[in-house]
Amino acid sequence: MKRQVYYRIEMQLASPLSVGSGRNETTAHDIVRDKHGKPYIPASSIAGVFRHTLDDDIALQNRVFGMTSGNDSVSSRVVFYDGKLVFESAESVRDSVKLNEKVGVDGAKFDMETIETGSIFSTIIEIADDAESVDSVVEKMISKLKAGVLRFGSKTSRGYGVVRISSLKKCVFESDQLDEWLDFDPLDDKSWNGIDEYDLSDDLTGYSKISLHLMHNGAISIREYSTDVGENGETLPDFKHISLHDKSEVSVIPGTSWAGAFRARFLDFAGQVATDALFGYVNEKNKANPSNKSRIIFSESVISDNLLKTMTRNSIDRFSAATKETALYTERTSYNGFTDLTIYLADDATEKERAALGAIILDMNHGFLSIGGLTSVGRGMFRVIDLSVNGIDKSSMLDTENVAQLLEVK
Repeated sequence: MKRQVYYRIEMQLASPLSVGSGRNETTAHDIVRDKHGKPYIPASSIAGVFRHTLDDDIALQNRVFGMTSGNDSVSSRVVFYDGKLVFESAESVRDSVKLNEKVGVDGAKFDMETIETGSIFSTIIEIADDAESVDSVVEKMISKLKAGVLRFGSKTSRGYGVVRISSLKKCVFESDQLDEWLDFDPLDDKSWNGIDEYDLSDDLTGYSKISLHLMHNGAISIREYSTDVGENGETLPDFKHISLHDKSEVSVIPGTSWAGAFRARFLDFAGQVATDALFGYVNEKNKANPSNKSRIIFSESVISDNLLKTMTRNSIDRFSAATKETALYTERTSYNGFTDLTIYLADDATEKERAALGAIILDMNHGFLSIGGLTSVGRGMFRVIDLSVNGIDKSSMLDTENVAQLLEVK
């Protein structure tokens, strides 16, 4: 028997997850489910995310994950298991649309199924190899997952697929422990009883972590629409600020909203070429260069200490100042509160890119950049309370005129 190593990872979603099944029966992007209808994370998705971290070292990638080229092949030394749902999950449908100056782009609207924040999954990683060097490679990947750099599913650079590792255990069987190994079942929770938690530090290699603590001033409107009725038959609001679909009504700001606002302002500052280079793009008409992956990652933000108000309004004709017929609507809006935004910026970001991003943060702090809809009537304004880069406090520099120094990494 070869030396066998097992890692058991229990992870809780810190943001919605959407691992597509390739079907569009319910939405434009349905999540993958098992034969019982429960969502899960396929082992192939987990392996793909981990393998991608070694794209810069193809030789090591092939040695660890295996390869096939013509008549030559190398078996993978690492075995990944499906991420199984530990507890029942809340599921939802998220709407998304590409905007151009706050106006929806034709043909650019779609909806997608997601597994909501808070759902817990458990997975196993197995190593069958005598060399402990493979352990270190896998543990470096787990450390990146723990840091939030590695994410699962779709729209990972826009806040989706972030997990928090709530439990990590490691079990090693040496070549002379055949009987112990035969008695061990990695899928049986009882086999892991008595095994201590295994601690790994976060690994942010390749990225700078920009952390902002924000205070929300006034209302914010990132809408989701509904035609549902309440439990007692009452009509629910026509639209409300987007929230977690776990009956808690916790208001959130999707990473897509942050990315859209920052990208639009970055475009004003730096132009199209620089914007595409940092934020990425997809252009199916350009067969030579159809896409470029984003080098900046935004988190989804949860709003706390906010107030939810439900109001019924009439739409007013701005020319006659009269109410429009059949234009009565009810809205549930989030007011005030606090939230946190985390931005991961690639270490290879240029000084100009950092300066433009710093200027955008200052714009937001001074009220010149708003998030979400109805920004022309004062919604979506934030003030930066705290700012840090890789754990170094930069809050005192929020009034600086040298925007390049705001996000400078030494």
